[in-house]
Amino acid sequence: MCLCVVGISAGCAHVISPQVRNQATMNLSLEEVRRNPDFYRGKVVIWSGKILSGENRADGTWFEVLELPADRQGKPTGSTRSGGRFLAKDARFVDTALFAPNRLVTVAGTITGTEQRAVGAVSYVYPVVTVLEMHLWPEEPVVIRDPYWEDRYPPIWWRFYFGHGWCW
Repeated sequence: MCLCVVGISAGCAHVISPQVRNQATMNLSLEEVRRNPDFYRGKVVIWSGKILSGENRADGTWFEVLELPADRQGKPTGSTRSGGRFLAKDARFVDTALFAPNRLVTVAGTITGTEQRAVGAVSYVYPVVTVLEMHLWPEEPVVIRDPYWEDRYPPIWWRFYFGHGWCW
């Protein structure tokens, strides 16, 4: 019984370590930080989202991330609501072939300031997060469902209900 409880609870654990989560200011939104970045400088945040781009530089790897709401584990959910974009700066070399555009990540880090960049023709102020921990979520397989499966293979009760038995 105890092993089952431990196994089930481990499957629901957050991907960011408890030490970093204890330091983090929970429920601090990206919008709040964008409005007053100097006030939140030095705070630890945990944000999830989708990688838009990644670039390796001499000072580390920079990621542009579209923030998305997260579930209890920290996994980004949905793609219709976002607080905006942020930059995640990792001091290590991170392979941008693995951490590629459209991959989902959860980033825990310290707010270190802002950087202004262009998004199309618009100037955008990005909060910059120096990465303490970053989790890359596995890609989920695309399931293509046959829309005519039920027409070709009706359930067994259907055959008996309409009197066809096992023969068509």
